[in-house]
Amino acid sequence: MRHLAAAGLGMFSLLAAAPALAAPGKSSGDFEESHAYWSNGQLPATFHLTITMTVDGDTVSYRGVNSTDRDHPHVATWSGKLDGKRYAFDGGYFDHMALMKTGPDEFMIEKYRNGDLVVGEFWRYTAEGDEWVRHGVVARAAADGTSKSYIETFRRTKK
Repeated sequence: MRHLAAAGLGMFSLLAAAPALAAPGKSSGDFEESHAYWSNGQLPATFHLTITMTVDGDTVSYRGVNSTDRDHPHVATWSGKLDGKRYAFDGGYFDHMALMKTGPDEFMIEKYRNGDLVVGEFWRYTAEGDEWVRHGVVARAAADGTSKSYIETFRRTKK
């Protein structure tokens, strides 16, 4: 009887913990650009980007508001499973995306247009700085025909 009680208690503990396991991770939240570098030297002096990242199990979601042009902010959103497969994406410039987990709190994001990889990004969350760091490359297939690499850091704005 004691074994049944222990087993029941163990099962209850697992069920009670299940919602906590499914909750968004510590890296989820609102962040603001605190540093940016573009290899082509064309980073606008007024560059301003805020993001909301949500890491929930095998899914990552992103919402970015680029308010460099305060009169015409650009909002970009995407969400996907971290399985490395290409999925259709209705995001304007990109038509497919693939997301893959590459390590603890590290992700690779590939953005495609007409079958061509046009942006590759590596995202890493650092708990020490409570920030996201994005390294990326825009291929020559960019809208303006140029290419560049970039690194951007985003610090948490709300706890």
